[in-house]
Amino acid sequence: MWSAQARAEGLTLLVAENKTGYLGVYHKPGRPKSYEARVRRGGKTVHLGCFATADEAALCVARSPEGQAAAQRAAAAP
Repeated sequence: MWSAQARAEGLTLLVAENKTGYLGVYHKPGRPKSYEARVRRGGKTVHLGCFATADEAALCVARSPEGQAAAQRAAAAP
């Protein structure tokens, strides 16, 4: 569902080799909304929000300017 939403918006959910499977998404067990979205902005970590699923958090990261820039870099890499 969330990947379809990302496609509809022209966004890319960046895959990472971590527990959540997505770049910028971190799992915080024991919380009702246990997936946290974070990006680096101006050398500082910026918290984008907490979400019920990793997919929702990944969509939030993809919507951020940093997420879009990372997707462009990934697409340009060989």
